[in-house]
This record gives sequence, C-alpha cells and structure tokens, in this order.
Amino acid sequence: MKIAFIITSPIFVASDGVVSQALTWKTGLENLGHEVILINMWEKNDWKGFDIIHLFHFNEYMKDTINNISKVNENIVLSPILDPTFSIEKLKLFARWGSNRLRLTNKYHALSSIHNKIKLVLIRSEFEKKYIVRGIGIAEDKCQVVPLAYKNSLLEINREREPFCLHISLLTDERKNVKRLIDAAKKYNFKLILGGKLRNKEEVDLLNSWMDNNTNIEYHGYLSNEEKISLYSRAKVFALPSTNEGVGIVALDAAAMGCDVVVTNLGGPKEYYSDMAIAVDPYSVDDIGKSIKKIIDGETFQPKLLEHIKNNYSLMSVSKKLLNKYTKIVNNSRLGE
Repeated sequence: MKIAFIITSPIFVASDGVVSQALTWKTGLENLGHEVILINMWEKNDWKGFDIIHLFHFNEYMKDTINNISKVNENIVLSPILDPTFSIEKLKLFARWGSNRLRLTNKYHALSSIHNKIKLVLIRSEFEKKYIVRGIGIAEDKCQVVPLAYKNSLLEINREREPFCLHISLLTDERKNVKRLIDAAKKYNFKLILGGKLRNKEEVDLLNSWMDNNTNIEYHGYLSNEEKISLYSRAKVFALPSTNEGVGIVALDAAAMGCDVVVTNLGGPKEYYSDMAIAVDPYSVDDIGKSIKKIIDGETFQPKLLEHIKNNYSLMSVSKKLLNKYTKIVNNSRLGE
C-alpha cells in the first residue's frame, strides 16, 4: 500500500505531538511493509497514485486541500488532533458559524463543511470522539479511535525505583500546569525532577520563580532520548496533571518503562490506563500532591500497568489497527469502481 502523510499546520517546536504521532505511525506502517510518503507541497505529487491520503491536524485552509485532492482521489483520512478547552455546545456554535460562499470560516467550520469529502476521521480517545461527533457533526461510524503508541520501552524493567516524581513538557505552557505541580512538591515535600525546553530568558526566570530555590525540585534542561530513558527507568512516578491534554505520550512512555502514573482527570489521557493510574483534579494542589506522595510511599499499579500498556499500545499493535482501517477504505473503494 502507498500512503501519503500531509501535515496541515506549521510546526514550531521539535517535540510537536502531531509530528511525533505521524512519524511513529510512519515507522509502524513501514515495518509492516508499506510505503509512507511525507508530502512536500512544493513538489508535483501524483495524488491518484496513493492508496490512502492521510492528513494530520486541521485549520481553516485545509478544506481547499481536501476539496482539490478529493477530485482525483477520494480515499482521504484525517487525524484532526482536537484538544478542546471549551464545551461541546460552544464547539457546535464554532462549527456552524461561517459562510463557504463568502469565505467566512474558522477551522471548526472548515472541518464541518468538508466532512463529506473524508472517508474516515481517526481520533485518539473516546473523549475526542465525543467532541468530533457531537460538536462538529461527523457521523459516528466515520469517526473511529486509533490510539497512540508508546515510543520507548526497556527490555529489563528496573523494579528498584528511586523515590522521585518526573515530569517532562514545555514547562511554562499554562496547560501543562507545572506551577501547581511544583507547589505540590513544596507542600508535600517530595523530590520533583523537571525536564523540557525553555525558549527564552523570560521562561527561565518564570520557572526559577516557581521553584524558588527549593532543594527538592530540580530542572534538568532539555532532555535527549538517552537522558529521558535514564530518568524513566529510575522514577517511581510520572506526573501529568495538565488542565488540557490530548493523550500525553510522555506519560505513556513512562508507564511502558515501569513508572506509575498520576494523570489529569480531564480529557482523554486517563482512558489509556484502565484504572491503573491515579487520576487527579489538576486544579487542586492537594489532590496532585497527595496522589504523588501515595505512590512514592509505596502504592503501585506495576507490573500490571506495564502489561496493559504493552498489550494495547505497542507500535505493532497500533500499526495493525491503523492498517486495518486503511484496508477497509481501499477495499470499499475498489468495490465501488
């Protein structure tokens, strides 16, 4: 099978989650013997020659791309990557507001207006599916879950964990909620190690003001893959108390390497752990702190959590699910010829 991958929005950080998802799926599909092309829009592409054309992310200009491609190839798949910070009712209003004739639009209206040109919408969680179906108005049978895959795992899991909490993210991004996580570490006196990129002096100063020279909180800078693996293999718990999060691949990686996980109770992340992680109110410093301390003091869901992650979110498992969705589209398309 020959598959085209298109990224529909500009990328500003190397750790972009959409890019990570697409490149991981590319590797998985190639491991199964299929060809995946990352499309360069500067080049002339043979759109008819692809079995599947898969777009990632979405914006208000995406509908022009899909409208044009659909004239020569109807096997279009979309992974919109929707991380809503508002209600389904508001999303309905955004999706309905616009005029195709007058070119008045927003990305939600754009998605709603071309949904009939898309064969399948792939989303990462039932939470995301609810917004796409009820908010955008895409038919439920056209909107299906294919989860993310973890990127790293250790052959030998270290059972002797060190009593610290790990967090990796774009640390000053408000939705990552690092300020409350730091406040929880101060209040409940557990060791917290932070990793991630700080983009300028203002962000450095902001993080330093949050840490306030507390000796139990350490910033380890931007982490290489080797440094991440070292920390994942030693940390007792990984915390992801975001106020808004799609999946949180860093927490999934941590679980695949033997960490216990404290995760936000908002959005889709908690679906991945099948009640084998502690879900917390991200707006409560006490809930975050007590939950992390509980695991550091001995409560654990491992190794059952590790087995659950490996059985459901390995690259091979996820790639086969993705390929199964593609195959049905291609087969139905051939039947319709």
